[in-house]
Amino acid sequence: MQATRRIAAACALAALVLAGCSDDPEGGQSADETQTTAPEETTDAPVIDEVDALVSDEGMPSVVEEDGIVTLDFDGATEPDVLQVSVAEEGDGTAVTREDMVIVDYAGMVWGSDVTFDSSYERGQPMSFPLSGVVQGWRDGLAGQTVGSRVVISVPSELGYGPMGGNASAGIGEDDTIVFVVDIIDTIAPDATGDPDAAAVVPTDDLPIEIDGALGEPTSITVRSGADEPEDETSIVIAESDGDVVGGLGTTVYFQYSAATWDNSQNESSIDFGGVQNTTIGSGSVFDHLEGIPIGSRVLLLVPGNEETPALAALVDIVGQLEPPEAVE
Repeated sequence: MQATRRIAAACALAALVLAGCSDDPEGGQSADETQTTAPEETTDAPVIDEVDALVSDEGMPSVVEEDGIVTLDFDGATEPDVLQVSVAEEGDGTAVTREDMVIVDYAGMVWGSDVTFDSSYERGQPMSFPLSGVVQGWRDGLAGQTVGSRVVISVPSELGYGPMGGNASAGIGEDDTIVFVVDIIDTIAPDATGDPDAAAVVPTDDLPIEIDGALGEPTSITVRSGADEPEDETSIVIAESDGDVVGGLGTTVYFQYSAATWDNSQNESSIDFGGVQNTTIGSGSVFDHLEGIPIGSRVLLLVPGNEETPALAALVDIVGQLEPPEAVE
């Protein structure tokens, strides 16, 4: 489900733009590379019509938290046969949609078990992933819940791993109901953009590219005829927002981009691939240059060519970040 990996598989230009990117929210690796079990596995299971979850505390397990590790206690709980959501704590942030990328902490358990099969709490780092790439029970269970909430989602097998025959490596049987406790940290719409009120830093006429798309709008770019190719990786802040600055090593940064090879033979936009993308600062890609730039800003990244790949330009609108739990030395 990894966003940048999904793009890189799509076409050659994306592979060039995102070369060296990785996207693993688990600390030293990139934001989505660390192996997890659920829910973030895209499957080939048949798509079922959207399901409205039953929102009720009745029969649901209770949340247990000790030393920052969150689990569930099934004492007195009754396994439901439908998708059911219990709101343990209600936040007052933005409501999640089925198309969003979410940033969450979570733990997953087979109903009635006393062990987790997956837990971001135990890894010490929240996760981020698009809801389009998770099991349906997660997508439909989180839809409508708000940022800042803690929810418990009971997912019947047909909306979880049942259609795939279970998940043996995680100890999930084909008929198992799985349950998650989820802290919703943030949500990012696939069409999120940069700050429309960001302050201009460099006149667009001075750039080697022409931009179609005002601040706060989707973009496409064309390299100007006769523009000198970059000799080194370069970042140019075109418009600067007043948001928090992008953190350092291990920070997951979320962005929209449009890109073109220097001869304009290939061009594309992140909108072509589902919207907001993410990568990790320190992964060795050109996106490392986003460190220290305020969220909401628009930045031009220039990448020199070589014998095998052409020079290219990527216009980036920074839309969010997830910093590691503590500074990475």
